[in-house]
Amino acid sequence: MNKIIKSIPNTLTCISLFFGCLSILYSIEGNFLYAVACILIGSIFDFSDGFAARALKASSAIGKELDSLADQVSFGVAPGFAIYFWMKGHVDCSFCEYLPYIAFLVPAFSALRLAKFNIDERQTSSFIGLPTPANALFLSSLVSTSDILLKNGTSNWFTDFCSNPVAMIVIVIATSLLLVSEFPMFSLKFKHFGWAGNEKKFILIVFAVVAMIIFGMCGILFAAAFTTILFYMVMCIVDFFIKKRQ
Repeated sequence: MNKIIKSIPNTLTCISLFFGCLSILYSIEGNFLYAVACILIGSIFDFSDGFAARALKASSAIGKELDSLADQVSFGVAPGFAIYFWMKGHVDCSFCEYLPYIAFLVPAFSALRLAKFNIDERQTSSFIGLPTPANALFLSSLVSTSDILLKNGTSNWFTDFCSNPVAMIVIVIATSLLLVSEFPMFSLKFKHFGWAGNEKKFILIVFAVVAMIIFGMCGILFAAAFTTILFYMVMCIVDFFIKKRQ
């Protein structure tokens, strides 16, 4: 029984990896809605494995390594494939046929970010640089939302933006650099569920719920993902300058 309990966190990590693989498959098939859904499900299991390890006192060295490997697939390779196949099918790359390959900066910088995280003792209770799950959800939900709008016959500034090669290049490079930046960002994982110390996390959750309701009513539910990640970035910037003034 003890061995079964100890294996629960690693099982959750493997489930996250499984959904990351599914996301890659759906991106190859051009189904960006299912691709981002799998990344979202994977992120939920990624969140729960650490919490389970602490709750069950089942933390282990292999669990730490497995978590990084799973994160690289689910939140590095998977969003990279989503961006690549989006650019191949929806972005005008006629002036440079190799342009979609820029999408693979995402898994490359995600690997650097995860390796940095594993040896950086400053990131025990907070993050330095954009977390890979947040970046994966931001990128995949961006293209998924645009894909849904286009399939529904809606063409607007947002779909034009996501189909613009310069815009996609800037987004990929900017988010990749954010992954390995020295910018402080608060952790999204809970060590407990009390208000004290989790104020910013609860505010972010409330924002996410409101965004899901609003965008869900508009038929573009996953737009809530990238707007929430943007709000998260803004919160971190505001928090940084407030602490700097103190």
